[in-house]
Amino acid sequence: MKRTVSLILSLLLLTVLCPGSAETAEFFDRPSSVYQPAVAQQALTIAETCYTPLPQLLFMTGLGYTKVGEYNMKRPAGDTRHVVGYVLFEKRLSDGRTAAVIGVRGTGEGEWPLNMELMPSGDYDCAYAENFYLAARDVMDTQADYLNALEKPVFLVTGHSRGAAIANLLGAMLSDRFGPENVYAYTFASPRTVRGDIPAYDNIFNIVNPGDIVTYLPFPQWGFVRYGRDLILPTDTASETDREAVLAAYKARLDKLGEDITLLFSGAMAEKWTQAMTDLMPTVAESYTLRHALLHPGPAAEDEEGFTGWQLMEDLVSALLANSAERIQAVLAPVQGGNNDFSAAVEAIRTRMEAGGGAAVQSAHLPATYGAWLTVLRP
Repeated sequence: MKRTVSLILSLLLLTVLCPGSAETAEFFDRPSSVYQPAVAQQALTIAETCYTPLPQLLFMTGLGYTKVGEYNMKRPAGDTRHVVGYVLFEKRLSDGRTAAVIGVRGTGEGEWPLNMELMPSGDYDCAYAENFYLAARDVMDTQADYLNALEKPVFLVTGHSRGAAIANLLGAMLSDRFGPENVYAYTFASPRTVRGDIPAYDNIFNIVNPGDIVTYLPFPQWGFVRYGRDLILPTDTASETDREAVLAAYKARLDKLGEDITLLFSGAMAEKWTQAMTDLMPTVAESYTLRHALLHPGPAAEDEEGFTGWQLMEDLVSALLANSAERIQAVLAPVQGGNNDFSAAVEAIRTRMEAGGGAAVQSAHLPATYGAWLTVLRP
């Protein structure tokens, strides 16, 4: 998303939303386990403006918050640490509690490879998406002194995309320490973060577009889910009236990517794509270690050219979200020439592209689309 567009959007949001948002600023009086539409929209604004610090500061100041600090917002060249950019705001509530807001930024410059480095330790049986877990753990460790000094704290934690995954884990970590009744977590377009037997965390709300391929990673077939409750945007079930309302809301946003593509992709298409990819790489270990031959089905011999499924995934998702037809074709070219293990996955990708192109894939993931669909979300 262009920073200038986001800047304009943010300044307008400051002007338009601050009065209404100020009225709901004391939402911490309501149970954290109850989904609040106004809070969701406010959290989405905070998450999106993590990409544009000045408009975010203006927005948060308008809500009565003071900025405590920003962290890891500029990553030095060559820095491969699993950390994340985030901002921290606070304000004193009328009853003496301290409200702390943690806004986690999505993918910044140089961070895309870190998103795809799922298990940096090489432990393919890890219970977490380890890359996101390490970043969330770093936030908790870095802010240890701040958290220790808080008196009667309540938290709002939010993020979009990469930031959403880390916010999801932070929501659980903060709930374990301060109690779920004191943690309000809203995530948008979050990848999956955890697997195994996990607590319920009914105070964490994950807003999910079923047409957004990012929300299927790491794959559910590998056992990955998210902490908390997934609230699925009704892209497949909305009435015609609701669809018209969504399209009107989308057209009114300055951060939109196009006019109609927000409505193109259904969950069924994303699920078909996900199944094709997991047929190619049924386990985390195989996704990294099994090289598939390009000239025939099955594994590649040592002297044969081949690709792992994860190589294809990393390059392809990056190209799709960048809406670059040239990059998409360059990724597919080596694997689409013959009958091989990649054939079904390539066909699923082509189907998605024919339905709207890379722009529609990108649009399904962007905050503008999430914000428009939030207007008709009724959990």
